Amino acid sequence: MPGTVVPDKASVASILHQSAISMILKRLAHSTRRLLSNSIHGNPLDLPRVARQTGTWAHADIEWLASKVRTVAGDFAEIGVFRGAAFRKLARLASEQGKRAHAFDSFVGMNEPAAEDGGHYPKGKFDIGGPDQFSSLMSEAGVERSCYELWPGYVPDCFTAVPPGKQFSLVILDVDHYHPTLDALRWLSPRISPSGILALDDFLPHADILASKAIKEFLQTNHDFERIAFFNQQLILRKLAPAADS
Repeated sequence: MPGTVVPDKASVASILHQSAISMILKRLAHSTRRLLSNSIHGNPLDLPRVARQTGTWAHADIEWLASKVRTVAGDFAEIGVFRGAAFRKLARLASEQGKRAHAFDSFVGMNEPAAEDGGHYPKGKFDIGGPDQFSSLMSEAGVERSCYELWPGYVPDCFTAVPPGKQFSLVILDVDHYHPTLDALRWLSPRISPSGILALDDFLPHADILASKAIKEFLQTNHDFERIAFFNQQLILRKLAPAADS
């Protein structure tokens, strides 16, 4: 067309070159910010730098956790799944590794709070209508029923039917109340494989109530785990290998 300026090949190449450099610099800046943030907070340098909301698990973080246990034997599990926002991601990642996912929950809400819970989360809170409703939610999210197990009931009753030899490589624990958190930790400890990951929600180091109290008491007497990360009130532990016989 008359008046149209057609850039020559050198100009086009220069524009593309500058665009590529700009993209690379942006990626380097993002990576640098992530590394600095993780280093300052004592977290692994490869921890994702994503927006996080207290009380929920970012899917990028769940992917990161799963990547740490690819060669670790054992299934995935979440204790306290609510409506399955985290579990649907967990189930897909388990399937990718040839493992099964296990959902433990009453599916009818919280049990009665104890004195250690300070009246928080009354009985029935987080009721979703039962295990069938949970399965429907998973189907709507595209998670096939064949790739996960449901274990209905309050902690610790929901554990009674689990095969004695069942081992786990990745477990998310999020039940808020003191007693079910402590019961779940004691039940899980021998069932998590060496190098397996235990991810704990709602941990406030200076709190002496609810799940935080249970987690601190558990760690005071159980030395089978090491801390690998802490962010968004979520404490990530890794099971240590058994000590070699002297």
